[in-house]
Amino acid sequence: MEDYIALDEISKEILNSAKLLQAVDVNALILGEPGVGKKALASFILPNSKIYNAKDLQRDIADDVLTLSNEAIIIDKIHEITNIDLFLNWLNEYEIRVIAISYNNALNQKIQDIFSINLEIPILSKRPNDTQALVSKFSKEASDTLDMQIIPSSKLIINTSNNTHSLRKSIFFSYLFETIGEQEILMFLEKYLGEHLEGEDVYKNLLYLFEVPLIKASTNKYKSQVQVAKNLGLNRITLRKKIEQHKDLL
Repeated sequence: MEDYIALDEISKEILNSAKLLQAVDVNALILGEPGVGKKALASFILPNSKIYNAKDLQRDIADDVLTLSNEAIIIDKIHEITNIDLFLNWLNEYEIRVIAISYNNALNQKIQDIFSINLEIPILSKRPNDTQALVSKFSKEASDTLDMQIIPSSKLIINTSNNTHSLRKSIFFSYLFETIGEQEILMFLEKYLGEHLEGEDVYKNLLYLFEVPLIKASTNKYKSQVQVAKNLGLNRITLRKKIEQHKDLL
């Protein structure tokens, strides 16, 4: 079972609510974007319960192949339940307690009404202490998996755009990056570009792959646009145009 990390104040409050749910027999809904720790929290509440996918569970209910009775279960993606009455009748008939997970808070009202408690987990960018703990955890995992020494935090690439999903991937990439050189980078680029050579403006459409990381790296290193423009060999007007052109990626 993956641990639910709770070092930020909001996470501690959520964990306290989860501890309460361990002691009381009520239904609860856990909301949050993908990768924020919903399954980990649900498993903390019900450590011995199976996690059911909502679509699969609904099919099994309709086929009458389940043998559950007077049990507590975890349901992932509960917003994908479409036969609401079938589902609710099954819960009532077999006295099933539910800890449900969803990234969609626009649930059918009938389903919303079965939950006594809602817990909403914030994204990682709003949980700096949790994020740092996860960085350390994934760094140790990458070190063990790849049989490498722990690399300094200054060399780690931190990407929380998709919460733990992107964070773990970026940490593992940081370790892999330590083992590759210029030839491997060129090889990766060649493979990627070769798979995206479509249309008549390929050069123009793919130029961002070079410009965006170059501008990002230069901005991080030199801070001011005057220095960035000077070191890239661009005039400031051209640099500003490129920054505006790629603003969604920068």
